Amino acid sequence: MLYVFHGTDAPTSGDKAHTLVNSLRTKKPDAAFVHVTADERNSSVIEEHLGGQGLFSNKYIVFLDRITENNEAKEKVVDFISSMKESSNIFIVLEGKLLADLKKSFEKHAEKVVISDEKDMATAFKKKEFNIFSLADAVGSRDAIKSWMIYRQAIENGIESESILGTLFWQAKSMVLAREAQKASEAGLNPFVFAKAKKYAGNYSKGELNTLVTRLITLYHDGHRGMNDLELSIESLLLNCGN
Repeated sequence: MLYVFHGTDAPTSGDKAHTLVNSLRTKKPDAAFVHVTADERNSSVIEEHLGGQGLFSNKYIVFLDRITENNEAKEKVVDFISSMKESSNIFIVLEGKLLADLKKSFEKHAEKVVISDEKDMATAFKKKEFNIFSLADAVGSRDAIKSWMIYRQAIENGIESESILGTLFWQAKSMVLAREAQKASEAGLNPFVFAKAKKYAGNYSKGELNTLVTRLITLYHDGHRGMNDLELSIESLLLNCGN
């Protein structure tokens, strides 16, 4: 599996890439982590992780950190792009501005390509900060149309599907805990979250809440196995949350 972050806005690309790396390392603690930089002057360091697995882990998470700044790697990395896509290991590529041919190859094979360019920064600063928890409230209210509209706004504001899924799971889990508890301390939630979750839980039956949690977990795992398009799958779930 291959994820690529690049563009002329290096700090933003770097932040996004490191966020994904940290998220994956947290969610896959048994995976071995390999950080490859431009100082690695032998392309075999990439090749040896294409199909292999760690001695004590199921997978590698391989972070290729601006490796094309090394001329040798720049010439050879294109030969490995399709193999990175097919690998059972996870490759995260961070680069600056890419040449057209390399950019095209990454776009053809990567699971996701995120471009951060300086020319887009002015537009980004004009955007109003998006409150992802408004989506959690809409799902709690069981308003399918509002949920869908807020979800599309979140996507347009550049919020990753995986982050959105995490917010939805937090809301569903909070409702499950609040439904069975009489006070916040019993549910392990702060009083404000508990009060809202308790109210929203009344819009669902116990079985419906458990099903929602299960569906969210399934979406997450299927998305990481490449069995679904996570963005479209979340959209479908939200459109049916009122049923």
